[in-house]
Amino acid sequence: MRDKRSVRSVFGTIGTLACLTAAMFATTAPAQAATPAPASVQAAAAEPPTIFPKPNKIVHVPNAADITCESGNLCVAAYDATQGDYVVYYLYYCTTYELSNFVGNGSYRNQQTGGATARFYGQTGNLLTSVPAGGSSNSYNWNPVWSIRNC
Repeated sequence: MRDKRSVRSVFGTIGTLACLTAAMFATTAPAQAATPAPASVQAAAAEPPTIFPKPNKIVHVPNAADITCESGNLCVAAYDATQGDYVVYYLYYCTTYELSNFVGNGSYRNQQTGGATARFYGQTGNLLTSVPAGGSSNSYNWNPVWSIRNC
């Protein structure tokens, strides 16, 4: 039978080595002051902007003003911090689309046919703006927009 003191000594040595190893790794990284990103960028960086239900088409472009929009669609572009560019959603099917992580400025083009007017709504369902067919903006603030009815 082993002496209780030797068992305690082994456990004590293992515990001491574990603490020293943890301390060594904790201090090997250089000390840097983290500068927090603005809240709007943090939200955008966490998740890409998305739309539900799924849009007809999704493409990425380097600049919000670079979007082209095929006839019959309402196209909306929002900055995608996970990709470092703008994601463009082609909203073709007549429905209400729910937006997530649309932060900051983007753009839209209403290329719908038959005079379809798109409507952008806020958090409480309040109408923010109406965009007639042919309407567009190269710098639209998406922050207050929670949903879009494209027809």
